Amino acid sequence: MTPQDLVGLALVYAIIASSLAVALVMERRGTGGDARKVVHVGVGFFVLVWWMFSENWIMLVFFTVPFAVLLFIAMFRGNAVSESKLGDLANNKGHRTGLFLYTVTITILVAFFWDHWTAATIGVVAMTFGDGFGSIVGRRYGRHRILNGKSLEGSLAVFAATALAAAFIILYYGWLTSSGFYPAGDSAAIVPFWAAAVIAGLIAMVLEAVCPGQYDNIVTPLVVALAMVALGL
Repeated sequence: MTPQDLVGLALVYAIIASSLAVALVMERRGTGGDARKVVHVGVGFFVLVWWMFSENWIMLVFFTVPFAVLLFIAMFRGNAVSESKLGDLANNKGHRTGLFLYTVTITILVAFFWDHWTAATIGVVAMTFGDGFGSIVGRRYGRHRILNGKSLEGSLAVFAATALAAAFIILYYGWLTSSGFYPAGDSAAIVPFWAAAVIAGLIAMVLEAVCPGQYDNIVTPLVVALAMVALGL
């Protein structure tokens, strides 16, 4: 493990801790916001630093698998984890399996998309920013219902948030590659970056609308990531 890996771990844990802290403050102050979605979106900012890891096993051992195990335990009643704030967030603020599948998806992407890191990152932002902002906009401004109780406004927010985040990620990883920070070289698609971003947004929008709520955390990011691989990322 290199010093850069240690810095990466420190930053990832800082992002997670900050997201949980903001969610807890919101709950205590009764601001009316969705604390679970704050965590859902906030944790997604780890994609800005996970390129720092030199080996995927470091992320699996010290990041994704431990959190997946914790959230799996949290789904069962009568233990310290399920009775904690994390357990309350996982079980009582949305779909019971939602956050667990969130961590399972990240684990799968880390384990199997190591050679397609830009594609994996776009899959993550479709799940975090796309789904998160879609839920926030849909609950507050959704007026026109389409499929599975989802709103047109929320679906458009999924598209916009995913497309914008995907465009940023492609440009960001392109800059990391050209600057010598990120040597993988998978940051250039076979189509213009904006086209790849629009495709990611459209896929995320459709899947978020048709998938049951508890399963979109695994279906949407994996399909988006695979699509980005097919586009050369």
